[in-house]
Amino acid sequence: MPRQVDHDARRREVAEVAARLIAQVGVERVTVRELAKAAGYSTAIVSHYFADKRQLLLFTYQAAAQAAQARVDAVLERAPDDLIGTIEALLPLDDARHRDWQVWLSFWGMAIGDPEFAAEQRGRVLGTRRRIEEVLRAMAANGKLAKDADFDLIARELLTLVNGLAVQAGFDPADWPAERQRGVLLQAMAPLTVRV
Repeated sequence: MPRQVDHDARRREVAEVAARLIAQVGVERVTVRELAKAAGYSTAIVSHYFADKRQLLLFTYQAAAQAAQARVDAVLERAPDDLIGTIEALLPLDDARHRDWQVWLSFWGMAIGDPEFAAEQRGRVLGTRRRIEEVLRAMAANGKLAKDADFDLIARELLTLVNGLAVQAGFDPADWPAERQRGVLLQAMAPLTVRV
């Protein structure tokens, strides 16, 4: 009797291998053949789950974004007003998050010329900004931030900080270890207490 294959798990597994390869060599140099070899599958199996390289890349990009979202969700389940935890969940503070950022950075160039990748990128940015706004509103509801604060502007500032730190850490991780990223984050967030 043939064994059952969990197709969703197989797709995620292939995407995980793709993410590792993208982080190592960049999106342009990843081929279906190299991916299949690294995953221990034939190219036919990879092609069974993904119609083409583009579909595989989009799935990999989405999987990295979903991993970040899961980290943020875990923080907010514990404390809906944990702004520092939320921002730290987005920063490349460990190997997994660093790899996710390398994947996202690899796809930014694709997003410039590809409407589907561009829409995905815009959607992820907007969703993340809205999540940060929700945290800010929870802080205001708990007396940790002024109720009349400009939540949209603060969320934009913080997301810009996240992107800046992540880009620097992505290209020069030795100069941007986790403790330096946290230090810059805390310094930048210090004025928020003034707004209460």
